[in-house]
Amino acid sequence: MEPKSATIIDVARLAQVSVATVSRVMSGGSASAASREKVEAAARQLGYRKPSAEKHRGERRALALVISDLTNPYYGLLCAGAEQAARLAGWPLVVYQPEVGRWSEDAIARNVLDLPVSGAVLVGAPMEQGSTDEIRERLCRIAREMPIVTIGPRVEGVSCVNITSDLSLSVRKSLAHLMNLGHRRIAFIGGSGGMRSSSARRRAYFEEMERLGLPVDRSVSTDAGFTPQAGELCVNRLFSEAAGDARPTAIIAINDLVALGAMRQLQRLGLRVPEDVALIGCDNQFFTPFLNPSLTTVDLHPFDHGVSAVEELVGSIKGGGGSYSQIRECSLIVRESCGALLGVRK
Repeated sequence: MEPKSATIIDVARLAQVSVATVSRVMSGGSASAASREKVEAAARQLGYRKPSAEKHRGERRALALVISDLTNPYYGLLCAGAEQAARLAGWPLVVYQPEVGRWSEDAIARNVLDLPVSGAVLVGAPMEQGSTDEIRERLCRIAREMPIVTIGPRVEGVSCVNITSDLSLSVRKSLAHLMNLGHRRIAFIGGSGGMRSSSARRRAYFEEMERLGLPVDRSVSTDAGFTPQAGELCVNRLFSEAAGDARPTAIIAINDLVALGAMRQLQRLGLRVPEDVALIGCDNQFFTPFLNPSLTTVDLHPFDHGVSAVEELVGSIKGGGGSYSQIRECSLIVRESCGALLGVRK
């Protein structure tokens, strides 16, 4: 291979590391000593030299999907949709998951802008964690250098296409369904106040409960996270701090993983789902039809979000993009855990 033909992808392949690791090493970012040694040795062997930012953006190279948590099935579906759309459009897709806690503007500049890509889709923590001003500055800095598409609650003042689910509607649909089944004491569990999408759903829960005149205890909306362990923790707290008529008869979980843990903990406490407590999740993950009972959930259509985001990004790179937001509707998937088959609760 001639030295001038070596690319960051060639270095990553020879060093047997990810493209993101090569980018971090070449830009002075964090990497283990072993990875740094392998990357530098591969770069020397290939005669690789990091191209300037101006050269990067003058070439048709690849698309980036900057994502916060590939272990979450929701992001896995979104990634699958993005990869399909990129492949059909003839573009390579680089999936980049920065290190936890490295979402500062400077870290994004080093790690995203130095990727050999012509545009990026950002979803999750890169556009949700931090103050609104911090997120806006972070996104604007990237958008000044390349076209971007964001997935999640829109950040005003950023020139990009934004795709978001109607998060308030997802909560209202769940509450309306449970009310129609006769429930009045309905809890909302899981999430994180540091994530804008989570805060939007929790805020919608409080507002809709108050509008409907239903009793609400703000302390039960535990800021526990998005994992099955969070569901176990929240249920344990709910049913240890309340007794009798004060206990909820229905629970809405921030996502299906939290609902999974909630279902397990309810069963440990000797409570039946849905006979004693109805349960609704969110995301319509692959395992939800196979639980016992099968889980009622809200489908936010992440696969479609990934497809649309890449299609919009390719259009922006070709000069046809704009700055606007697409608000997508969600779907309530009714199964057994909500108790619909039992009829209206007395």
